[in-house]
Amino acid sequence: MSENSNENLAGLTEAEAVVAKDPQSPHTWNEAAILLLQAGNYPKAIEYISQAVRLDPEEAVNYWNRGRILFELGRYEEALADYSAAIQIAPTAALYSSRSVVNLALGKDAAALGDLNDALDLERTAENLLNRASFFTNKGMAVDALRDMTAVIELEPEKPNHYLARANLAFALARHYPELYEVGVGDIQSALDLDKEGALGPSMRQLADQFEAYLPASPNPAVSKRLIELIRAKTHE
Repeated sequence: MSENSNENLAGLTEAEAVVAKDPQSPHTWNEAAILLLQAGNYPKAIEYISQAVRLDPEEAVNYWNRGRILFELGRYEEALADYSAAIQIAPTAALYSSRSVVNLALGKDAAALGDLNDALDLERTAENLLNRASFFTNKGMAVDALRDMTAVIELEPEKPNHYLARANLAFALARHYPELYEVGVGDIQSALDLDKEGALGPSMRQLADQFEAYLPASPNPAVSKRLIELIRAKTHE
């Protein structure tokens, strides 16, 4: 018997033991389904979480957990239906954020953005802003992404990776908005100053290499040279 088969069998045995304690409780079926999910037994996990849904169709977490499992199986439309059912019962920022991922997987960009906006309406956190900034970046909407990254920095001004992310967006837009060159330079300086452990060193050196490689075609060689010198003076292999 393979290692995976052993894990599936062990997970099923454990799940059955959990359910046997109180087979009328949706919580036990939910708990058992999570054990099966962790063991990689997706078919049984679906079976168990569906029983939790049947026992308590008004509990949002049951739909949420089944949606998570269905998404892992690539059954996106079914996952979307479960996330939507959970949101109808108890709308939360986390649920909207999770459903946005499903909508993206289905190519429903407008619906995904709507979910990200709804998550932010409920909880204006750095995490939710980062999720929307990532959406905008991936869709080539750099101006919108830059705006969200500015809001992220206002909420978490001590995190150097936020400044690096905004700098990359500023440089991407600087051809059309030259004033953003200085925003980018300032953000690189801030990121370097805040990066006390040097965790961003590799990313920074890669950025310097990119600026050097494209220096002959740079629309602003002076800024490019400043950045190269700044990064290399502040980082080392």
